[in-house]
This record gives sequence, structure tokens and C-alpha cells, in this order.
Amino acid sequence: MAITSYLSRIIYKELKGEDLQNVNFAGSYKLLVRAKTIPAPMGAPNTVESTTLEDKAQTFEEGIQTSDSKEYTGNLEKAYLDGIDELKGKRVCLIQLYGTDGIGGEAKYAYVAQVTATPSDIGGVDEIVEMAVTAIPNTVPVKCTDDYTVADGGNGTFTVTEASGG
Repeated sequence: MAITSYLSRIIYKELKGEDLQNVNFAGSYKLLVRAKTIPAPMGAPNTVESTTLEDKAQTFEEGIQTSDSKEYTGNLEKAYLDGIDELKGKRVCLIQLYGTDGIGGEAKYAYVAQVTATPSDIGGVDEIVEMAVTAIPNTVPVKCTDDYTVADGGNGTFTVTEASGG
């Protein structure tokens, strides 16, 4: 069944000296920004040409997947801008939650990143001022939909626990 983007979210917690190869994404999280846009967790894989002089047409093999910096857009809100400024230079766990339940019922992707935020360009006199939150990935985003359960605290806080059997 198709879903809308309603209540898709990006949440974060500070990473406290964990090994980047074995990150446990369980813990207490906060809403990063009340997002208007959330980019894909991963880009399409590169294609590596494998054509030989014997082939009648080009052939390819799947290459490495791309994971460039991600830019989330939200309305400029001082509380979120200030909260992200406090994270400057720190690593954070980010979880992208997809689904209309607000807790990633359809999909969850998690990764470690460093984040910054800045007001966006203003293009005219009659528009809402937005902010851009940039996440620079330090680890590869992983699909963790069935590995973690998210509980919404109702006030911009979330509790992420390991799913039983996940």
C-alpha cells in the first residue's frame, strides 16, 4: 500500500565515543528539524562498463553506491537552528523515519554523520524563510526497519530500542 510523506522524520542523538564499525542506534533521540524535505538515504549505484569487443551492445556491472552529503529542509526555527549549532564538530546518530505513524513503521535508515545548519536563501518577499540542515555521512546508511522500535514521546523526543528478535 502506498503511503504519504506525512510524519516522515529525521531524529538524532549524540554519539558518545562508540566504534563507528559497531554503532548501537538504541537510545534517546530528538527531532533534528521539522522537515519539509528528506533526501534519499543512499544514491543509485555507479555503473562500471564491462563491454568487450565481442559484445553487440554496452554491458555494465553494478559499482559502488553513492552516499553524498544530505540536505534536509525545514522552516527556519531558532530552537532547531540553535540545537544543531550545539552539535558542530560532533558525530551524531541519525535515523530517517518513513511512514505516516511518525515512528518509521514503513522504513527506517540509520547512519552516523556530522550536521550543520544555516538559513536558506530568500527568493522573494512573500515566502516562509527556510533553513538547510546538511548531514555529512561518516558511516553507510543501513536499513534497520525491523531492527529497532521507535516510541514517540510526543514532545520532539523519541526512544529507540532494539526490536526483540531483530
